[in-house]
Amino acid sequence: MNIWKAYTNKVNKNCAGLGIVKDVDYWRNNLFAGTIIFLLPLCLIALVPGIYFCILTKQYTIAVVDIVTTISVLMIAFMPGINLQLRKIIFFGMVVILSCTLLLYLGLLGPGLLYLLAACIFSLLIFPTKYSYWPAWIITGICILFTLAIWLNIIELPRPNIDAASEWIAVSSNLVFLAFLLAALVPTLFRGLQETLNKEKELKETLRKQQQELQRALDQVKQKNKELEQFAYVASHDLHEPLRMITSFMGMLQNKYGDQLDDKAKSYIHFAVDGGKRMQKMISDLLELSRTGRSDTAMELVNLDDVLKQVQQNISKLIDENNAVIIIESPLPEVTVYRRDIERLFQNLLSNAIKFRSKDFHPVIRISCIEKHDSWQINIEDNGIGIEKDKFEKVFEIFSRLHTHDEYQGSGIGLAVCRKVVEQHGGIIKVKSNENKGSTFYFTIQK
Repeated sequence: MNIWKAYTNKVNKNCAGLGIVKDVDYWRNNLFAGTIIFLLPLCLIALVPGIYFCILTKQYTIAVVDIVTTISVLMIAFMPGINLQLRKIIFFGMVVILSCTLLLYLGLLGPGLLYLLAACIFSLLIFPTKYSYWPAWIITGICILFTLAIWLNIIELPRPNIDAASEWIAVSSNLVFLAFLLAALVPTLFRGLQETLNKEKELKETLRKQQQELQRALDQVKQKNKELEQFAYVASHDLHEPLRMITSFMGMLQNKYGDQLDDKAKSYIHFAVDGGKRMQKMISDLLELSRTGRSDTAMELVNLDDVLKQVQQNISKLIDENNAVIIIESPLPEVTVYRRDIERLFQNLLSNAIKFRSKDFHPVIRISCIEKHDSWQINIEDNGIGIEKDKFEKVFEIFSRLHTHDEYQGSGIGLAVCRKVVEQHGGIIKVKSNENKGSTFYFTIQK
């Protein structure tokens, strides 16, 4: 096996070159090398019985040509320092000489004409297109010379025939016809192949450039997103302290000088303190949004049932105050997630389901799971006030509120956080609802 590998590597190096560009010339050279690789062992195998037969039949010239042809193939395969095109010319020349020898000594009954046709076809495959008609003209010249030699009785075909020249012309004209036909058709095929390869190369280059541009754009977007998240984090974090001071001093002003203020001034202070508290809540929610997806911990395998239990403990006071009932209709799966962000997702969805309750009855929340092909779908269904159909997408937008502060408290960031968490885990989050009949928020998590 190692001997065969070394042999093929040597022939490929000499007969195919080291080209790495896979154009038509690359395949021409590899075809030539592949032919030499398999032809040489066959020549060596057939040489001894061929010479033995020639000696028995006293065809010594054919034996000599066989030996020279085999030596030529060995030289083409192994001799260093020979130009690749010269190797091809030597190969074509030896096949032509062998064909003429067979024609001279075996006539039309021998394989001479077949070898000439094979030489023509093979030359069309291994030589550049601009040389495609040369083999056809060479074969035509050989046929004309044989015709004249037979006509002038310089040579005789082995099979006696009173009209040998006419027979030769009839047979060899078919060979000439096929040679020129192939010389016209095969280059057309190669030109089409070359055009296809060129277009493929252009498309690959265009695609590579587009991918580079897309990657640069993605890198810029990632950088901008990172800067925006950092800005939101810093801004919301740094705003806490001055806002806390404003609300604190407004409270001190009311406590110390309240008896000196009229009702209008007290009302102004109340509005300022209330606005400060709402602003502080909004900043806290914005800080939560900026922190989402920036977990320093690695993803871990968690049981969502355990996550849900922890969330219910976190909002136990809200559940008790509203007499909410949470029903888990099916076991939740184990998934690989950022645990803290998934807790935040469930907590926001359950808190909303309780907050946007109907005034007529207590909140009932049903949680279920559906297994899909490559993900789990978690459904959280409530019996609350519902959402108008044209607001299904708007509810997930940051600072989007469907009700006034007097009706329902909140900053309009909770569901934006939910969407960010779900998309961070490669899923989607949607809502379906009927107004005054409850809503079902459902999201997917990759398995």
